[in-house]
Amino acid sequence: MTRFRKLMPPQLLLGLASLLLLLTGPAAVGQEIRQACTPQPAHLQVVPEDEHEGCSHSRAAMLRYLMRQGIPSSPKPGDEQGPAGDEAATDVLHYTLDIEVDLDNAWIGGSNIITAEVLQGPISTMEVRISDAFALPLITVNGTEVTSNRLNNQTILVDLDRAYEVGEQFDIYIEYNGYPYSDGFGSIEFTDHNGTPAAWTLSETWFAYTWWPNKDINTDKATADLSFTVSSDYSVASQGSLVSVDDVGGGKFKYNWKTDYPTATYLYSFAITNYNRFAETFNYDAYSMPVEFFIYPESDNSGNRTLLRRTVDMLGVFSDHYGLYPFINEKYGIAQFAWGGGMEHQTITSQSSFSEWLSAHELGHSWWGDMITCATWNNIWLNEGFATYSEGIWHEFRNGQNRQELINYMAGRRPSRVDGSVYVYDETNFGRIFSSNFSYRKAGWVLHMLRHVVGDDNFFQTLVDYRALYEYDAAITDDFVAVAENVWGDDLTWFFDPWIYDIGAPEYSYGWQQHAVNGKTYIEVDLRQTQTSSYPLFPMPVDVVTTVGGQDTFYVVWNDELAEHLLFEVPASVDSVTLDPEEWVLATGYRRVTFSDGPPKIVSIEPLTNGKGQTMRIDVGFHKDVVADASDISLVGDVVGTVPVTIEYDPVTFVITVKAPGPLAADHYTLTVLDSVVDVDSGQSLDGELSAYRWANTPAIPSGDGLAGGDAVFGFDVAAVAPGTGGSSGNVDALSAERP
Repeated sequence: MTRFRKLMPPQLLLGLASLLLLLTGPAAVGQEIRQACTPQPAHLQVVPEDEHEGCSHSRAAMLRYLMRQGIPSSPKPGDEQGPAGDEAATDVLHYTLDIEVDLDNAWIGGSNIITAEVLQGPISTMEVRISDAFALPLITVNGTEVTSNRLNNQTILVDLDRAYEVGEQFDIYIEYNGYPYSDGFGSIEFTDHNGTPAAWTLSETWFAYTWWPNKDINTDKATADLSFTVSSDYSVASQGSLVSVDDVGGGKFKYNWKTDYPTATYLYSFAITNYNRFAETFNYDAYSMPVEFFIYPESDNSGNRTLLRRTVDMLGVFSDHYGLYPFINEKYGIAQFAWGGGMEHQTITSQSSFSEWLSAHELGHSWWGDMITCATWNNIWLNEGFATYSEGIWHEFRNGQNRQELINYMAGRRPSRVDGSVYVYDETNFGRIFSSNFSYRKAGWVLHMLRHVVGDDNFFQTLVDYRALYEYDAAITDDFVAVAENVWGDDLTWFFDPWIYDIGAPEYSYGWQQHAVNGKTYIEVDLRQTQTSSYPLFPMPVDVVTTVGGQDTFYVVWNDELAEHLLFEVPASVDSVTLDPEEWVLATGYRRVTFSDGPPKIVSIEPLTNGKGQTMRIDVGFHKDVVADASDISLVGDVVGTVPVTIEYDPVTFVITVKAPGPLAADHYTLTVLDSVVDVDSGQSLDGELSAYRWANTPAIPSGDGLAGGDAVFGFDVAAVAPGTGGSSGNVDALSAERP
């Protein structure tokens, strides 16, 4: 969902911010607030809300919402353990909605049948959400008239006709009529365009109760038959396929829509006015589906039709990368409405305009938000971050793949601030749920970075597997993380924890120096994260690009310390070194600084043989001059035990030669170089850990985890020399880094 920004004078914004602070206090709202179940990290700070976009809402709408007395700020929020109590006791299977909408009088009347199954029983009551703006002249359960009690201005408790056991089904029939009030972003609006009446709904997050009876929880999706009776001057857009349009007399038509796909309550909608309609066809493999457009007559021009038709191409791009459009047996459509942005109503997006980025965002929701819905509003980024990144995917692939288009587009979608978490800790905060900076932009960047971390194949396979597990259902962040880790084959909490659950972003400073050692060239990068101390460390693989004669070569270093020295080999001397030039990391800045000296690292380990193929010595090379003696080295065989060694050091080549008293017997040996080896100039201890990097395909050498201190431990096998082999071959079968 997308909301266009409305600019206000600074004075008005300041005044409005002060008013919002007053209104959000307990005395203003006067309602019980349910806290999110996940504890908020102690260092997380409350920050003022930013302008909103996407499915977020204008400050005017939020102010209207907060000013309404008697409406909880978060009615029926979910929790990370799923629904509880009455919510968990039933599963709504189907809705049968049949209403008349009178645009001239802003009135609704009709009925809804809620078909439910008992999951936890026995039960003798069920909560139904329906506004107190409506009269409820008749409620029946399986044909028997029953009573109800109003719990608050949003919810009634229906007394069932008897106790129902687990597995039993029942139908609650509710007649209702009245003059609805609108809330939230415009949960139901009676407006006009160019002098013609119009009506539309937008129920996100929990405002469906303002126009129809329902059970409103994201984890309980249902199918529906939806019938709308309106003046014959108008047409109706809604979910699924249009089964029929019936002339019911009196100058009225009934539009009968039907969807067989499970749909979250907030994704049901209608849009009514004197639409012009046209359609295209989406063909994909053996599938063919209508793509239907409902547009105001005054907006129906060739330019807008061209923009709308781009949706067919978008369906192809997203199906290529996300899997087949999830509602292929019904339709996709766009209905114009008067709200300033877009809303991803399932199978029929509501949009005020038809720009490519808006249409891509809302269509992306068909997979991420509609097919898989965030189980709780804490996890709204699973909807909005994915839809935001879908904008980038469309720009990347709209004319054949162009990675630079993606990079450029995401650069334009950077958040203007990062001092909040992607995860919404307070799901009672309506504005925070739909924060443009955190739930949309920063969340979209999480996916952008994840793609670069794991690579394209793993990234898109993660989406395929995520879909396979949760399609037509709901998910939370941990569900997505588990899928990503399964595809990646390793832990990814180091990535998701700071980027999703914590605040901030890294700021980098770096210097570099090159070293020529024994005919090889190495680049040493002095890399630091310099963000404010209130932000966490962000472990990340970071691109380092070397330039020689205008030619760039990309390397990846693993950065998991606030300050560290990272060393890697390059083919030849370089002209320059640049950190993350394509800006794949959502960093707040990159600053080049003077290089500061780092600890010595091992750059070569070579067991050598004599003329008879017998192992007599091991050469250990460093990237800079060191001080060492025999006590810094140990050699131990699994069978033969400790082998006494002597060493010789060459200060020109920076190589320590470790000598055994004689040929090594067949065995597996472990050579340890202690971090008591130090730099001649700075005295810093050896950075010796081998295979210390957690990043994929990082070689064991050069050694080190980026910090001074740490022994180098590696192993090798010596095989018996076959008689008569002479000195033509050595007897070292394997050389490997070993963890201490």
